[in-house]
Parts: sequence; structure tokens; C-alpha cells
Amino acid sequence: MRFDHIVWDWNGTLLDDGDALVQATMAAFARAGLPKVTVDGYREHFTRPIPQFYDRLAGKTLSSQEQLSLDTHFQFSYAALLAQATLHSQAVAALTAWRDAGRTQSLLSMYPHNRLVRLPQFQVIAGFFDRVDGMRSDESHRKEPHLRRHLTALRDQTVLVVGDSLDDVEAAKACGVSVLLYHPSQPLVSQTRATSLGVPVAATLPEAVQWALGENHDA
Repeated sequence: MRFDHIVWDWNGTLLDDGDALVQATMAAFARAGLPKVTVDGYREHFTRPIPQFYDRLAGKTLSSQEQLSLDTHFQFSYAALLAQATLHSQAVAALTAWRDAGRTQSLLSMYPHNRLVRLPQFQVIAGFFDRVDGMRSDESHRKEPHLRRHLTALRDQTVLVVGDSLDDVEAAKACGVSVLLYHPSQPLVSQTRATSLGVPVAATLPEAVQWALGENHDA
């Protein structure tokens, strides 16, 4: 299959904020007096929507007040940590290689759109994308409908989604497009979950581009 277009995920894929996401979640649970979150637990249980993820981490159905408290604590901690997050070291090289191959690319993020486009990390690579969609205030906090709207805007292109989470894989499959899982050395998806998904996996962003440019694909 020849891919015309890559839809890149943002958090954890192009932006190296995996540690910030985990640390902010740990801090939120600690401040809310809920069970301790471990890195392994985060990797095993991550899903969307986020309230469902928090229920899984807590091992119970949380009240609306507990969910609100967790979200407030998370946003506070993540905002402080985000300033330290950088683009993945190979992000620019991967985006450049895909562009130089004459293909197009876009960015789809679950981060609020107005905040996303103002991030200095995003502004470094903004010129690579034909389209950028962060979350809007009136959208569902699930990636599948968000991706579906994004794909509609792209029209008739053969698309590959590249992302680092189970959510990316499930959204792409639901929308009927190909997906590659980015699984770096410190992933947010456990190795067990990654290998069970039945999709191609790349350990680096340039490797993802090389796979997408290949003539023969096994998945």
C-alpha cells in the first residue's frame, strides 16, 4: 500500500512529554488521597475517555467530585511540567523525510486546540502540517470521533496514523485507516499490550517514516 498522508499524534509521539503525563497523574492521585499510581500501572491501564482511565487506576468507579479533583490537580501539575518537555529528538528529521518524499502530513491532538497552537514546541514544526486539529470545547473527549472529523477534512487520501497509545490504534481501526504504533524506549503502552495489538510497531520516528515509505507492508 502506498500512503499519501501521515496523521501524527502529538502527546508522547512528536512531543516528548510522556514523563510529564505520568508524573502529573501520579501527583494528582496523591493530592486527591487516592491509591498510588506506578509507571507500570499507567502503561497497563491507559485509555480514553480519561475518567474511565482514572476509574481503572483507582480500581473503582470514582464520584464526579473525585474526577473533578483529579482533573484539577492533573492540569496544575502538567502545566508546570510541560514547559520542560521538548520535541522528540528525531521529530524534525522524521517530518522532513516525509515532506521531502513528496507526501503530506497533519497533526491531530487531544490537547486543547487554542493551547496547542501557542506552544513553542509546536511552533517549531507548525510549517510541516497541512492541517492541525487540537480538541475543541464542544467535542467528545474520545479520539475516534475526533479522528473521523479530521479524516473527512483530508478527503480522498490514503492515510497512516502514527501514535503512541492504544487509543490511537483503536481510533484508526474504528475509522478504517492504517495505523503504526510508535513504541519508544520509555513507552506509555506496555510491551505486552503493544505486541497484542496486531499493528506495525516502530521504536523511532524515522523508522516509522521508513516503514510508511516502504513498498511492501506486512500489516
